[in-house]
Amino acid sequence: MLCALVGGACAAEKTGTEASPQSIVVTGQRGTSAWVRAESDHVVVLSDAPRADVARLVEHLERLDALLRAYTDGYRMTDAGTEPKLRLVYLDDERDLDRVAARRPANGIGLFRDCTDGTQGFLVRTSPLQDIADDKLDKAPLDEGLSYVSLAYARNFLYRHTDVRRPSAWIEGFANYFASVRFGKNQMVIGRIPPGVGRYFYFLDQGRRYELDYKDVLGTDPLANLGGSRALAASIEFEARAWILAHYILGTSERRQNLGPFLNAIHNGVDPAAALHTAFGLDVDDVSTTLWRYRRTAVEVKRVEQMPGARPDVAISTMSSTSGNFMLADAALKACPARAQGETLLRTLTADAGAVPNVEAGQRALNRARVDWGDPATALPWLERMARRADADTDVLVLQARAHLKVARGLDAGARGAHLDAARASLSRARAREPGSGAVALATLDLSLLTDAQPSRAALDGVLAAWRAAHDSAPLARAAVLAYCYLVDAPHAEHILRVLAEDKRDPETAAWAVQFQRRLDAGLTLAAITTEMRQAPPAQGVSDWTIDQLSVMRDVEYNAGLEDAQGAISQLMHNPDPTKALQNAPVSK
Repeated sequence: MLCALVGGACAAEKTGTEASPQSIVVTGQRGTSAWVRAESDHVVVLSDAPRADVARLVEHLERLDALLRAYTDGYRMTDAGTEPKLRLVYLDDERDLDRVAARRPANGIGLFRDCTDGTQGFLVRTSPLQDIADDKLDKAPLDEGLSYVSLAYARNFLYRHTDVRRPSAWIEGFANYFASVRFGKNQMVIGRIPPGVGRYFYFLDQGRRYELDYKDVLGTDPLANLGGSRALAASIEFEARAWILAHYILGTSERRQNLGPFLNAIHNGVDPAAALHTAFGLDVDDVSTTLWRYRRTAVEVKRVEQMPGARPDVAISTMSSTSGNFMLADAALKACPARAQGETLLRTLTADAGAVPNVEAGQRALNRARVDWGDPATALPWLERMARRADADTDVLVLQARAHLKVARGLDAGARGAHLDAARASLSRARAREPGSGAVALATLDLSLLTDAQPSRAALDGVLAAWRAAHDSAPLARAAVLAYCYLVDAPHAEHILRVLAEDKRDPETAAWAVQFQRRLDAGLTLAAITTEMRQAPPAQGVSDWTIDQLSVMRDVEYNAGLEDAQGAISQLMHNPDPTKALQNAPVSK
């Protein structure tokens, strides 16, 4: 069905995970940095963590990715044939998140940034990763850091490969459900309680009060009427309630078959509580009791034999000690920083990378900063020299094209030709290397609009092909809406507009989607659509944070202890116990 979120339900037995240990190929040089680059079928990971842990992480992510594909088989919307690899940065020090995001929220432990160049994730290693024997998978303590990595990856997978944007309870429940997946040599275990969620359930079982019901959980703003310590407790309660709901839905094949109608109904405007009742027979007033009983008596941890398949090959490249100094700065520039941060990085790199002109990693970061936050013309000599190499990568080719396009915008139409030709040649090579790249598609659309009075059909087709490859970039989604409108395909355009309007992570793009839908309803000319294409999307990207649930729980428990103490003191003040009075009052001179 056109523009339906879900076409059917997936079977849990279709895990598609690899059974054999990964094979690893390591290349590098002497005098190496702690930073390495690891690449597999679906991810590219930069990391300063120990190499053995990076290898374990990539293998885990590849197996998790296969499992997520099986569980979203009925409503995954993207084209696996042109799918770009996801860029991830695996940090050995949580404090490095502050170098990426200027305003890290309290307890932030993982970040995905949605930018014009695509999405990039920043994840944290909290302790050494351990291999787990098959017979220990359901009992071994869950590595807290790996749970947050899995949670963040699963949440982004929904955004990247499906059009599900609400209810937020489903997105968070889905992510938490896969946070506790663990893989052994031949088996996997799914359905365990994530560490933070388990600690919150224990907290509730001590007689603590609930802050939410499922009307709140399924609503658009579950914490709207709460503040202070109650909002903090409710934030982790939301995660716990979302997890048990997802566990209930995904726990049996019969209920999984109703997931499609549930998500489609909500996407088509049905109230989530009504959709829950229709799909699963759960009345919103009774669902809390039903799921409490389910948690106490029916939750199952499933041990599954992994299906045999190809080994997840991982190529790990080491870096020179000097190159490693620039890895995080370059990743931060790719994460579309705020202007102040971008300009600060430009000044820092001008000094630091300028002192080592022969270090490619430093020059790459410096010239990225020049293109985005300085004079792009100063970046062209180095970018053109690198692009002339036969093995020039997509990143360099797109940077070169963007530099030429920025320079061309400052020139008269008659003087732009050489820069436009150079950008066209660079983008052609980049597209051959990564046909599903959103960055290439958006730069090609910019080139087309600078060259002609209207977008070319090839540029529009490129945008739509990139959108079909990955759905997690708001700038690309916006361009896809306009491309469909220009091609007079209103149903597809309106579907993406609804997806954007439902995405509460990005209020600015959501507001644009609502406004543009009104304009579309009133009627738009091709000239008006072209004018909208020329309007640059917001430069500031969208942040999707993963929160350290155990850290939140420590705060929740501390606050509860304070409330207990204050209550006890208040009771003693109003009803003193004479048996506890001091017999000999202290005396001071």
